Amino acid sequence: MKKRNLGDVELEIYNIVCRLQEASVQQVVDEINKHRQTAYTSVMTMMKSLADKGYLGFRRAGKKFVYFPAVQPGELRQSLLQRTIDRVFDGSAIDLVQSLVKSEKISREDLDEIRKILNEMDDDQ
Repeated sequence: MKKRNLGDVELEIYNIVCRLQEASVQQVVDEINKHRQTAYTSVMTMMKSLADKGYLGFRRAGKKFVYFPAVQPGELRQSLLQRTIDRVFDGSAIDLVQSLVKSEKISREDLDEIRKILNEMDDDQ
């Protein structure tokens, strides 16, 4: 995967396309307009940029283009997480986890699920 930066709006658009599995520019505009106004041409430009960066693919459907994820969401999340660990936590996954666990936004249920995942990883080794 190309390691070119994704802005917040590009990531929002990518996530919409992933959720819909494939989408035209108008479908993405309609989704964004549910919570804030955006211009068709701005979304079109960003979707083209996402395709140029290798995150979205597209095919022609009549007069319009239909976009689809060219990079799977899990692969993108892994790449973004690694960049965050490298840039924000100086390469320390431990610092990331400590920051996450100490966050007030993490619920007791999430902590229990994290413990379960870690225990299962221990059992597999």
